[in-house]
Amino acid sequence: MENNKSPLVKEVDMVFMARRIRILGIAILLGIALVYGFGLSVAGNYKNEELAVFNLVSFIFCTALCLASFYVKKLMLKNLDGKNFVNRYFNGHVIPFAMCDLGGLFCIATNLFVNSNVIYASAGFLLSVVFIILNFPRKS
Repeated sequence: MENNKSPLVKEVDMVFMARRIRILGIAILLGIALVYGFGLSVAGNYKNEELAVFNLVSFIFCTALCLASFYVKKLMLKNLDGKNFVNRYFNGHVIPFAMCDLGGLFCIATNLFVNSNVIYASAGFLLSVVFIILNFPRKS
């Protein structure tokens, strides 16, 4: 049944799928922004020197996940064909979004709620936002 679709119908399906993926990406961006905003409003001047190592570790974890998400997307979208296009195209965007979301939320939560460090939290927030935007579907 998939093979009987005209090229125009396939293109319309792809446009709708890309829009759904963009809406999901925007929802994830809003979620990260809300957690970051709430974290800034709650963050105090408490510094726990024993837990200070988690600040850098969480930012490195965020960076590693965000960088890996870009390559995971490329790997998952590498061999698309007519049979598996819908599932692989959707998963090829959602999984990288989830990786960036996990890294960003972990960095924000660790740096604002565990040990107040606005610099690392802001860097993790910006890094995850940039990589989510880079992982949005492109026309090509």
